[in-house]
Amino acid sequence: MKIEPMFVRYANGQIDEKYIINSFIKSSDNEKSKEIAKKIRDEIPALDLFKRDFINALEDIIDNGINNQFINYINSYMKPSLEEYTEGSGASRTGEKRWVIIKEEGTPWIEALLCYNLTLFLKVNGLQDLKKCPVCTKFFSHKGKYAKYCSETCKGQSGNKR
Repeated sequence: MKIEPMFVRYANGQIDEKYIINSFIKSSDNEKSKEIAKKIRDEIPALDLFKRDFINALEDIIDNGINNQFINYINSYMKPSLEEYTEGSGASRTGEKRWVIIKEEGTPWIEALLCYNLTLFLKVNGLQDLKKCPVCTKFFSHKGKYAKYCSETCKGQSGNKR
């Protein structure tokens, strides 16, 4: 079974900010970034407004595609917060390694990590794989570009027996 990307699991309420912070600490090799993340782990800021806006942004790109407003939204979190590094591959992206570091304390880096995760997903898979189930309203990406429902259960509940 394919595990959904972090941004999908966050939007669906399956993971929280603490999970994101701990994942970053576990996967980062940058000591400064790890220290910034560890400092905030016990006093995680409330991200309710961000989560609502992020879900709205996901719904908007699913319905209307990527536009300048969406790009500006993503950049408003990522640019002040994260610095991206790439390694390897040369002309081809095969075997390329990407990672980010947190630029400074006090930046919206948790939000930026979710935005970064989304941008990597879009770069690799494209927008056509990101969906929202019309029955349960959960986001999903594991069924491919032609899927409409997140599961057979939701497909059955829709009355559509194709």
